[in-house]
Amino acid sequence: MGSNLYSIGLSGLQSSNARINTTGQNTSNVDTEGYSRQRTDTTSSPVGGVVLRDTARLVDNFVSKQVRTDTSTHSYYDTYHSMISTSDNLLAEDSISLNTYLNKSFDALQTVNNDPTSSSLRQLAHSSLTNLVQQYHVLSGVVSDQEGLVDAQLSSSLKDVNAITSKISSLNKQILRQEGLSRSPANELRDQQELLAKDLSEYLDINAQFNDEGLMTIQLANGQPLVMDQNPTEIKVRPNQLQPKKIDLVVSFGDYEVALKTQGLGGSVGGLVDYRSEFSVYADRTLGQHAIALADAMNTQNKKGIDGNGQAGKNLFSLGEVKVYSSLENINKAKDISVKVSDGEAAKITKETFELTKTDDNRFSIKRIDEKGNSTEQNIIFDPVSLTKDSDGYVKIDELGIDIRIDNMSAIDDNDVFRFTPTEGAAAGLSLFAKNGEALALSAPVSVSTGSSNLSDARISLTSVTNTDPETSAFSSDGPLYPSAPHQIYFTSPSSYVVRDATGVEIASVSNVTQYTKLLEQAGLSNEAGFDVSVSSKPQKGDEFSISTDNIGVSDNFNGLALADLQNKSLVAGEDTLMKSFSGFISYVGSKTAEVEGHADASEIVLNESLARRDRLSAVSLDEEAVNLLKYQQSYSASAQVVTAARTTFETLLGIMR
Repeated sequence: MGSNLYSIGLSGLQSSNARINTTGQNTSNVDTEGYSRQRTDTTSSPVGGVVLRDTARLVDNFVSKQVRTDTSTHSYYDTYHSMISTSDNLLAEDSISLNTYLNKSFDALQTVNNDPTSSSLRQLAHSSLTNLVQQYHVLSGVVSDQEGLVDAQLSSSLKDVNAITSKISSLNKQILRQEGLSRSPANELRDQQELLAKDLSEYLDINAQFNDEGLMTIQLANGQPLVMDQNPTEIKVRPNQLQPKKIDLVVSFGDYEVALKTQGLGGSVGGLVDYRSEFSVYADRTLGQHAIALADAMNTQNKKGIDGNGQAGKNLFSLGEVKVYSSLENINKAKDISVKVSDGEAAKITKETFELTKTDDNRFSIKRIDEKGNSTEQNIIFDPVSLTKDSDGYVKIDELGIDIRIDNMSAIDDNDVFRFTPTEGAAAGLSLFAKNGEALALSAPVSVSTGSSNLSDARISLTSVTNTDPETSAFSSDGPLYPSAPHQIYFTSPSSYVVRDATGVEIASVSNVTQYTKLLEQAGLSNEAGFDVSVSSKPQKGDEFSISTDNIGVSDNFNGLALADLQNKSLVAGEDTLMKSFSGFISYVGSKTAEVEGHADASEIVLNESLARRDRLSAVSLDEEAVNLLKYQQSYSASAQVVTAARTTFETLLGIMR
């Protein structure tokens, strides 16, 4: 009985001592990050006493998984918000608002129209356009600077990710070795591993699992592995030859690499990738579309007038080269393909990317790809050989508003792929082609006059100028109207008139006239003439009106008013004015920022709740540990008394035997 009592007391001492050690370990790690409270379990022995089982971590794998998920979600929105809020603050700043500079430019055009002969006013208008171009560069720089910041942060984040996965893999080896040599679990090592998994979830949305040996494996939310037992992987950035602005990630397994799906990565890495692929690309292309609309409209209108030097108007702005990309093996062929925006077709320009491929010997296919990388609408098939080329060798793709030139079709194979985005970088590539204010073509290219012997008070006026291209209008390349063009309108009665050319030959007649506007359109000549005229009131028989380019003066502001009125035209995608379009863009940025901020705030609340749930189970409570310590001390003392009683009993028995 003494021997059994001694064993019972001794097991109690061992149990109490082990629990005191566990309590001491918990207490000493009260502030250790990632430490999980431990508990030593025991069971009653069939032969008396207590048997120590093991010292386990108090964790709930489901709660830990939820903490990692919520950490990833909050980190995603927090990172996205930090990037887009910076863009929002910069783009919405009044001092750099594009609308401020647009207002100043069009106000300057209105002012110079008051005195087209003033060189100083012309120069002020030219300076305002220079400042406008610089502002496009500033805004484009804001976007590109943010892209550079994303690239730097992404590079740093991936270094951290790869370091963490390497440490998790290393801990798997240590855990396997330690638990193989001892029956006790490697609690501290597993705590470190759990903490690393939580740290990793700040960068990516991960799924941590344990294999049959109890070793941690890490997969991304889409199932792609990052840590396989003791073999870590490495995430790397790889350039995308077809879309250099796109971020491509690969998972390296050492001997080979697998492309990583960038959708739904979660965490700060996902936030950076999504900001770059969603907002940054959208912002760059939106500004580019805006710049193209401005340049094309101003150029088209300026070429419809006469500049301060008495010459036909030329382009005011120039756009940068549309870059064509291809895979590395075909990059040398990309130089044979040139793309530009068709003159006067900016309203058709979208923010899409276009993929050009060769379908057979002569035909090519163009596929539309939106900002998210999805194909849209049906492919456009065209044959460059059968289409009419302009003087520079370009063919026009009417549906897209672009011109394409393919210099060496025989060098392009059927499987070759080329991509280009007209709006990409267009804001940064915008420049002012006009050298000075005299390049502003404020005057009309044609003059009209009322016959001095006319019987009525009707006066002729120039209604519109739609085309001054020598190849498709009445305007010749050296200035005067072609002899075969309309030169005179003669009324044969108050309700009928004829149109004559320079030699007096009748080229059209109109009867039953009730409206005296757009006379050339009524005669079916306005399209080929490129202009139209009206008379102010009902003419009399014998009234004649002349059309020529002889009396053009720099004091005229007909085309200047049309230039200034572009401010009110729906130029961007044929839907919005320049100012409305930019205001819409700023509103989008503000709305997106507010949306992401709301998600960031909500996800922080959810994360804090998950952390609180984990702490209720796994965090160390000093009050609870103090109670446990007192209890185990008393248990130890009581067990010691049992041992003492057993020894006394045993000594008494020995004394009786003597």
